[in-house]
Amino acid sequence: MSRHPQGAPLRLHVDRLLAPSTVQRANVRITSGPYSVFGGVRFDPARREVRFVPNAADLRLGLRYVFRVSEGLRAWDGAPLADPVEVPFVPVRGEVPPSPATPSLRQVVAPLLASRCAAERCHGGDAPAMGLDLRDADAVLRTAVGRVARETANGRTAPDYTDPRWGALLIVDPGDAPRQGRPEYSYMIYKLLGDGPMRGARMPPDAPLTAEEVITLSDWIAAGAPRD
Repeated sequence: MSRHPQGAPLRLHVDRLLAPSTVQRANVRITSGPYSVFGGVRFDPARREVRFVPNAADLRLGLRYVFRVSEGLRAWDGAPLADPVEVPFVPVRGEVPPSPATPSLRQVVAPLLASRCAAERCHGGDAPAMGLDLRDADAVLRTAVGRVARETANGRTAPDYTDPRWGALLIVDPGDAPRQGRPEYSYMIYKLLGDGPMRGARMPPDAPLTAEEVITLSDWIAAGAPRD
């Protein structure tokens, strides 16, 4: 049985992209006997990770708990996962790892997008593809943050796109509260990954971003896509 720092997030890595609407407390739980632990549940598509952040006050040191992921979890196209997962653990005193630092839009995110995606015939120049201009931070804020992706709003969404939001994904979904952005509902992340509810080719087509670069963009979105 594993020992886990009290209050530290519990993480489950998956081998496919999930439908975020199914990553909820009904399907991802921490229990001890009949009692459930409160906490927040999210899916991180860039890391392919289900994350449960427990309320540390609900976890008693030395007591046996089970981290459960049920059969209600679904892949992005509605396919069920193979088997439920149960991981027993015991909370112990220990250092909780800090949350990742929020990447700066103007110093990190925008320069990365500009260098890789803003060529004259792509998302730069006088007529950027799909109206998405990635030349600089102000262009990203103007054309990507809170804007519906044209490829998902053309009335031709594939029938196996079962998550309720697949038909109108925002390019960058900043969420509706501070530090609660939604990379799991941001079309840009799926286009950069080349997987999930997307149309056309992976972007950029010739030199895809590395896994760490996609994680950088995902962490910026998860922080609410701040303007700094």
